[in-house]
Parts: sequence; C-alpha cells; structure tokens
Amino acid sequence: MFNASLSWIKSKQVFLKIQAGTGDNLQQEDIQKGFVDYCLWSTFKPENIDIDGELDMESIDSGMVLFRENCTPGEALESSCRQAFGTDFDKDDVMVLMLK
Repeated sequence: MFNASLSWIKSKQVFLKIQAGTGDNLQQEDIQKGFVDYCLWSTFKPENIDIDGELDMESIDSGMVLFRENCTPGEALESSCRQAFGTDFDKDDVMVLMLK
C-alpha cells in the first residue's frame, strides 16, 4: 500500500489527495462484509492547498473507499475519482503530482 498521493484533476480544476487507511476506520460490519483495506480522499481548490503551514486546508469534499483486498495506488486513484466526481475514471484527465 502507498502512503499518500496528490493529483491534479484537469476537468474539475481541483487537487485530489488520497491517503492510505491505517485500519482505524474499518468497522466490524465492514470486516464481516469482507473489506480489508481503504483509502481516504479529499478534494481541494488550488487556493486552499497549504504549502507553507499557514492556511487551514479546507476541502471541498471528502470520502472513504473500501476494498476487499489490499489496494494499489492505481486502484485507490481510480476508485476515489469515481466516488469523488461520479464519473468514469479518465487517465488523461489526471496528472499525478506526488506519490509516496
């Protein structure tokens, strides 16, 4: 699993930040349904990205995607995009800026 990624979504003109789940948010009912992994995502307007520690990072929207197996960075990005924007994933619309 990856730690985090930051991508630019061209058509929406927003940043998409994805963070790997730590396991703390999996509820017993999620585990019973077969979920073993998750990621958290948030979208930000360019002016809300904190580059110097002085701005509060106000997200536009955020959510959590559950997975039944350990997810890869690519799966996390595709699933988060679908959930965040309600559209099919378009790799040409996404520019990954950071992956760690």
